[in-house]
Amino acid sequence: MAIPTRILEEIKNSELDAANFYSIYGKENIEAALNDLKKSDEEILNTYSVQAMKAAVAGKLEAKGKATSASVSKSNILKFPATRIISYAAAAVLLAAILIPAGLKNSKLASASAPAERVKGNALSASSKEPQIKLYRKKGLEIQSLKDGDFARSGDVIQITYNAGQDEYGVIFSVDGNGSITRHFPEDSWQAAKLEHRSDETPLDFSYELDNAPDFECFVMVTSKKQFTLEDIESKLTNKSDIDYITKLSYLPKKTEGITFTLEK
Repeated sequence: MAIPTRILEEIKNSELDAANFYSIYGKENIEAALNDLKKSDEEILNTYSVQAMKAAVAGKLEAKGKATSASVSKSNILKFPATRIISYAAAAVLLAAILIPAGLKNSKLASASAPAERVKGNALSASSKEPQIKLYRKKGLEIQSLKDGDFARSGDVIQITYNAGQDEYGVIFSVDGNGSITRHFPEDSWQAAKLEHRSDETPLDFSYELDNAPDFECFVMVTSKKQFTLEDIESKLTNKSDIDYITKLSYLPKKTEGITFTLEK
């Protein structure tokens, strides 16, 4: 019996206990499949170098600018061999490789000049009717799925993904231990942007490198079924260094809801 890739991914990310599936798929089969998944990720990362990926994205964007609205040349679209199963971990690493310039330090945002190719997410998250935000950390050749309250450090490369649930508009920002506010979505406005509704997670079009701010980094996703703005967030969020105050979300506009995801430092 084939083991669903979703289950293998969640076992690999420590979101599920492999032992719970031994009676269904067999311990040896699960361990072998996990080993194959890890090897597949490593092969992809070794095959598609950072330079090659950047060149492919640049080619795609250049072709897109020249093409008519009817089509874009297939040869310039960034994609992988159809026979390969690309896990979310490998895809997220590639996304970070494209969007984080080498040597970028102490920077809040590493933004692409245009939207990058979307990566496959975790379909399980889409089953919720509530909005969700998830964070992933690039570590060597692996991507770690983070949990609320996990520890992080300066230099960690973080990828943010979300699921819109049943809401239509949203803003994502973060507050660090220095009280600095950084907007992540949308990139150029505090006016809530239209959220994507997909069967999996939606990754933002950039990754985020943590700086040396102390104590915490708190990510806040604010959503609503109707349009709203957070242009006055600087004045509304009166105690930017108090994590308890930030996570209570009392400063948000009426008829919006918020979710927080905190990394301790």
